[in-house]
Amino acid sequence: MTKNASPVRQSTVNLLAAWLVGGVVFIAAPFGRAADDDPSNEYRTDVDLQHPIMGNLTGDLDLGYRWNPDLEYQTYTILWPGLTYKATAWAQVSSGLRTFYKDSENSPDTLELRPYAGVKLFLPNDLKWNIYNNTRYEFRDTLNLTTHNWSGHSVVRSQFGVEVPLTSRERAWLPKTWYGRVDAEPFYRFDQEMVDQLRAEIALGHIVNDRLRVELVYTAQFTRTFSGSPWGFTENIISLNFKIGLKEGLLRRLLNPNQGD
Repeated sequence: MTKNASPVRQSTVNLLAAWLVGGVVFIAAPFGRAADDDPSNEYRTDVDLQHPIMGNLTGDLDLGYRWNPDLEYQTYTILWPGLTYKATAWAQVSSGLRTFYKDSENSPDTLELRPYAGVKLFLPNDLKWNIYNNTRYEFRDTLNLTTHNWSGHSVVRSQFGVEVPLTSRERAWLPKTWYGRVDAEPFYRFDQEMVDQLRAEIALGHIVNDRLRVELVYTAQFTRTFSGSPWGFTENIISLNFKIGLKEGLLRRLLNPNQGD
């Protein structure tokens, strides 16, 4: 490691801290928590398996579990099939089907089918940061398992984020290093013609080796019931995620496309 690695690392840490604090305050301030807000707490874990298919086409299998003790429900999720195509070094196209089974104590159980398609764009830079926008369309079709009635609506969600390596630039995105992320994601619901949900997120990730990354994520969720109504702080979401690549170098090429192989 070069002699200036430590100052570079400290500078990166300080800059990330400013991004995290400033970003979250900027995002959350307009939504101000009302006195009667009583957010629930949801806990999540996901195992995301990335596997090569052919050329720039990658497959994705994701298994997840969600538990909210305050609202007394559990949700089991699976993403399959999931596909990502790396069109260029700065653009990826994805599509897939995510399925949710919600087991609730106080309301009917539901089964939700959520097909989606989206584009993720990266901003090339010399800092080895991941600056990106991930926008996707989802159709959410939900079956009430008590009444056996289906209901559906369309959503566009657009995530604006930045990931910063917590190490020297020379070691960015290499095994046994850390990184941080801050992002914001509004949700536009077509049947109500409004943005009804917004999430602000911070995350700390560790690159264990070339095939495994682990992330601890905190997400603050804000919602509103109709256009013009005040925003409410409705949920804290804490997630532990495991990202696994089934081929050497796959995660780095997929998650850090501007950094080279």
